[in-house]
Amino acid sequence: SRSGYGTDASQAWVENITIFDKLPEPNEETMNMRSYNLGLNGRGQQALQQLGALQRIKHNSLEVRGRREWGPAGTKPSSREFTDRRYLTRVLLRNNLVECLREEVVAQSNGHVSIVHNVECEGFEWRDHDNQKSINCEKPTLSLHNSESGSRWSETFDFVAGVDGAASAIRAAMVRDSQREQQQRTDEENKNIHSEEPLTTHFKRFEPCNTRVYRTIKLKLPEGWRADVNYAARGDENREILFDALPLDEETLLGAILSKPNHPKMQNLTVEKARALFDEYFPPLSSLATDEALREFAEKEDSRLPEFSYVEGALHGRKSVVLLGDAIHTVKPYFGLGVNSAFEDVAILDSALEESGGRLEEALPLYSTRRAPSAKALVEVSRSFDKDLRNPLALVSFLVPLLLDQAFHTLLPNVFERTSLGLMQDERYSFEDIVARKRTDRVLQAVVLAATTAAAAAAAA
Repeated sequence: SRSGYGTDASQAWVENITIFDKLPEPNEETMNMRSYNLGLNGRGQQALQQLGALQRIKHNSLEVRGRREWGPAGTKPSSREFTDRRYLTRVLLRNNLVECLREEVVAQSNGHVSIVHNVECEGFEWRDHDNQKSINCEKPTLSLHNSESGSRWSETFDFVAGVDGAASAIRAAMVRDSQREQQQRTDEENKNIHSEEPLTTHFKRFEPCNTRVYRTIKLKLPEGWRADVNYAARGDENREILFDALPLDEETLLGAILSKPNHPKMQNLTVEKARALFDEYFPPLSSLATDEALREFAEKEDSRLPEFSYVEGALHGRKSVVLLGDAIHTVKPYFGLGVNSAFEDVAILDSALEESGGRLEEALPLYSTRRAPSAKALVEVSRSFDKDLRNPLALVSFLVPLLLDQAFHTLLPNVFERTSLGLMQDERYSFEDIVARKRTDRVLQAVVLAATTAAAAAAAA
């Protein structure tokens, strides 16, 4: 929160905030470990502007103004300038983004926020003053673990924000608690027409599909190559191995090779094998990789992209727990929507707090009502594009909607919207708005195609 909300009594929870971070305190060594570039699009920038944190990040990031992509084995290069966007994507290292946010928290909090490292939350329970589990208690008691000392303890808080990622322990506890409360509610309470059925928390994880792993590598920009471009390449026709790079600074790109797990050319790498990999799949980029960069690349282990999941129903627990970020929506980072939608979560919670005068009992249900449909829509739309294109049916189901949307939007731009991919990058549309709009477009497209087919048949007769 940017400031205290509501009455003096309701401001206490924003004046004594502790952030528990399971990672160690950043230093020069840890800042360079497993870091990768993040792109902040219009969604993220608009949210950060609302939160008063955008200027610091702008100062520490680079703009991306275009994209250059090669086809399989370095063929058919194509270029595009991003002239149709209200916001140009800004790029910075994940660890640099974390540091910017930490500095912003310190600057805005006036000493009311402390950060404790090496501490992980393993869950929570609702306990009363006698440390007994209670369905009526409104304050969560967290189970905490210090990975450095090995100590474990419990601590009760007035308010908890669960931003603990795709494997969220806070979320797991909320789901269990929601199920327990449903079981404890009596039939008479459920049938009482004067009582409103409370929102419950449900978690949906999709089975792994089209699993991908990645490794990062630094490349030197040659003279004449632009430092404000996203460089990409397809290694083969089946997209089993891909390359994508964003600027790290004016002279360096930070790239990532994405591949299927256990891709034969990614196994037991040496400098020579890594060079041969680039020569075969990404020849225009091979000369940008030094032997030292290839050595570091070869020594790395694969990192796995997350699988799709989302929370629906209540994104909050009682009057004092709320979930944000990957804890409520996990997507693969193909479209730059992970971190950007997380910042949107924070901005929407911020607005709910503002509108409710800081009263959590009003703000948290308002946040759930506004954000849960978007979390579901974000994951389902993103997942619809995550297909194994070696499968002919998957290829057709991927291409046909895109081609139809593009064709109809070109012919009748005032009637038909852009592709779902284009709309997902537009901060003016919520994700549930995109789903609704595309549903309407599909109906209208079907009507137009049916009418055209009928007219053609009649003319032929």
